[in-house]
Amino acid sequence: MYITRLSLKNFRNYEDEKIEFSPGVNIIYGANGMGKTNALEAVYYFSQGRGFRGPAREAIRYGEEQGRTALEFFREGRECKGEIIFEKKAKKIFLNEIELKKTSQLVGRFVCVLFTPDELSLVKGPPEVRRRFLDSSIIPLRPACLSALVKYNLILKQKTALLKKGEYRMLPVFNRQLAEVGSGIIHMRRAYIESIRDIAAGVQSDISSGAEELEVIYSSSVRPGADRRETASLLLEKMEAMEESEKENKICFVGPHRDDISLKINGRPARSCASQGQQRSIVLALKAAQTELIERETGESPVMLLDDIMSELDRSRRDFLREKISGKQVIITCTEAEGETVGGNLIMVKDGKIIGNGDRSCF
Repeated sequence: MYITRLSLKNFRNYEDEKIEFSPGVNIIYGANGMGKTNALEAVYYFSQGRGFRGPAREAIRYGEEQGRTALEFFREGRECKGEIIFEKKAKKIFLNEIELKKTSQLVGRFVCVLFTPDELSLVKGPPEVRRRFLDSSIIPLRPACLSALVKYNLILKQKTALLKKGEYRMLPVFNRQLAEVGSGIIHMRRAYIESIRDIAAGVQSDISSGAEELEVIYSSSVRPGADRRETASLLLEKMEAMEESEKENKICFVGPHRDDISLKINGRPARSCASQGQQRSIVLALKAAQTELIERETGESPVMLLDDIMSELDRSRRDFLREKISGKQVIITCTEAEGETVGGNLIMVKDGKIIGNGDRSCF
């Protein structure tokens, strides 16, 4: 899988630009604030149906009513074209000139793996950071997860509104709905963790020359081993048991929105015990496992998006990452086009304009 062209019109700080990509390494460089990460976000939209820097309406260039991105890419040897039109209240999605009714119909057609400096907080950051990583990893492989999350969050918002108003008559209805939809989310998350935990453990062992054992566990209020129906029943029981506390605190205490990923190094909690180097190794292990699972399930390599990440890693971890991305299409952002790789396709960005595209250089 690889991209050939990205078109941007009134997207973030881009007025009307096109970027041509090579199937190998592509380096987008320029000073901070020029639009490098904006280009990566435009690509990311076609994998997730959403960005990673805020709601879709914020993607429209300031002062404009509409924005547009288009991505031309190859998958399974076939040329495809996706297009997203951003409007103030909604977005329209097209694939091969056919309008899609749901975002989930786009998800899975193009797959990328995003790696940003923010994700280095996966280990010591709050649980929502790990949940976001988990869900964004699942969605390209299981588009139904996106639909379930959208539905669950809508119901959760409605229940929270009732709690804040002190109107409790409809709580049993919302609890049943949350338990049913939430059980599906929990099962997809658990299945994903089961699929990557051995891969991630192997990568961690490789990085540490066998000195570190990584454990990745899905931590939920519902015990593992239950089937989906039983999970829904257990969720509902816990919601009912916590009802008075939820009424008092105006917060929903039970459900997948409260779950977490437990990470351990040599049997000890990574969040409290891992060094900074170990934290970065764990994130690399999780990203490598995400990439390998995509390759196993789809038969193709995802496009790798590395947003100014090389400067955050020491030499040994940079070398490890280069080895893992070898043979894949990679888009790297950095402030200066030097020292990142050999023979990259250079793309210079300045004030939302593509100054140079297609130059090749050996560093």
